[in-house]
Amino acid sequence: MSEGFVYDYLAGVEFPAWGSMYSGVIPLIPLGRWLMGIAVILFITGVYLSRRRQIFLLETARLGGRKSWWNAQFWNLFPVGMAGCFCYAFCMKGLDFFLHISGVQGMEEVLILFLWLVHMMTLASIFCLLDLTAFREPAPAFLFVTEVSTYTVGFYRWDLSKFMFGNWGMYVQSTRVEKTYGFSPAAVMLLQCLMIIVIWKLGGVLLERKDNFIL
Repeated sequence: MSEGFVYDYLAGVEFPAWGSMYSGVIPLIPLGRWLMGIAVILFITGVYLSRRRQIFLLETARLGGRKSWWNAQFWNLFPVGMAGCFCYAFCMKGLDFFLHISGVQGMEEVLILFLWLVHMMTLASIFCLLDLTAFREPAPAFLFVTEVSTYTVGFYRWDLSKFMFGNWGMYVQSTRVEKTYGFSPAAVMLLQCLMIIVIWKLGGVLLERKDNFIL
């Protein structure tokens, strides 16, 4: 652990330095650390969506319609997802504390957490939308493939890395660490927040256009 668990598991996968062991080769261990957090959040999201699906008819009747149900389902996901994110981050911070690893601190740590949190909630939002479609079952796999494939493009094409969705939650891919090829943290977080709003709107439109919609 060079910088601690928070850095290694939440800050993302760094650009390989010239001459490093990962030069030209996907760094599987750092990438696996990053994907572990995604797996945890998608699992929590899946459990939440499954439980809400079981009471869909009751909630639809109580809330007065499918659109009201979607609004409740979508926005209630955020406290659940954010609680999962904070618990995961707290575990990483706890490991740093108990193993006496100083790690990152101050504003750097806050930015790592914010970038990671916004990206995780964007993924959870996409999962929530896909849960309304025929892609419900393969949704987690689809999100994993999207994350890995877009990261891979950025790994081999540094000039495109700032535009790759799979890099947007990674602090080490931002201009705070990589001045030349990194993305702007503020721009990326704003863009992902806009994506969440668009996803929310799309869900409402999808439900309105579906006849006899039953989960």
